[in-house]
Amino acid sequence: MSDKSLRLRAAARADDGFFSTFVLRKISRTFTNALVETSIKPNTVTAISIVVGLLAAYMASTGKYFASGIVFLFSLVLDCVDGEIARYKSEFSALGAWLDALADRVKEFAYIGALAYSTNDARTWWLALALVILQTVRHLSDYNFVKLQDLYEEKVTTSASTRSGLRYWMKKVLNLPIGERWLLLAFLPLFTSINDSFRVIIILGIFSFIFVVLARARRIFTWPDKILSAPFLVAQRDTVIPIRISGSKIAWTFPSILRGCELVALLIIPLNISPALQFLLIVSVALWHYANLYDSLQGRSTRYGRAGLRVAGRISLCLLAYALGLDSEIVTGLTIYLGLLIVMRGGHNVAKGAV
Repeated sequence: MSDKSLRLRAAARADDGFFSTFVLRKISRTFTNALVETSIKPNTVTAISIVVGLLAAYMASTGKYFASGIVFLFSLVLDCVDGEIARYKSEFSALGAWLDALADRVKEFAYIGALAYSTNDARTWWLALALVILQTVRHLSDYNFVKLQDLYEEKVTTSASTRSGLRYWMKKVLNLPIGERWLLLAFLPLFTSINDSFRVIIILGIFSFIFVVLARARRIFTWPDKILSAPFLVAQRDTVIPIRISGSKIAWTFPSILRGCELVALLIIPLNISPALQFLLIVSVALWHYANLYDSLQGRSTRYGRAGLRVAGRISLCLLAYALGLDSEIVTGLTIYLGLLIVMRGGHNVAKGAV
């Protein structure tokens, strides 16, 4: 193999899921092969992937499910390309890391919302909300477990021979990674209703979550009997109540539990708002917690934490909106405020040169 081919192969992620490894990466490598010869930056490709993902969401909102599904998956191919270019050229930046952390979630949640919008059915919006909440809780637990695992276990490099075989790939598929999840979002609506598509993904997501949690519960029994400090978990508390969420082998579950409770609490408040606005509220809060997660894992400044109003502040504001009869006005303001705050928070960290 040529030196370029070897570098391209090395630029691919080693822990991708089945669909990403055997389909998406095959396609993305073709684009990467051409683009590494140009001056294009990884961040430019990321920005293009966001635009493509939002275009897919718009197409889905008009009921063009086949075309939107293809465009949606192509945005994921571009997401592979930006990482491959960054690793090939060793061009990493704080802006790129921040964009990469939130871009996929923005595209995925936008596509889910667009599918719900296309049906004009209140029940579909509830399923879309359940899907966003499930994915948020699951994702936070995934990232926090891996971080805590690094503290308890020695870093072990998985060989290429280990990353093969039926059992390995079956476990990967059962984890329902982004490639498989987006494949379902893209093509299930072609064969069944949006409601049934969401139900299938939710059921598979719950099954996958249970499978992963049970596997991790078994794994933590192999960890040494010592209590390690985990400040990245404390930084995600986002509440004025001094809840102890560190100093335990199961501490990785606590931020997810708190997030789940908050998102469900926001749904329980009988706000007189449209389903679309309620969806945007939940998405904005979920993305806020993704920003908290990413900054805490990177050891970044939490100076914007209070500005997000904390859990109690956001819930109280929604209760006030209901009491005053200003549901739409206050919820719209809160949603826009959190969105702008996330952008400002990312800009602050980029300006500080955090990696």
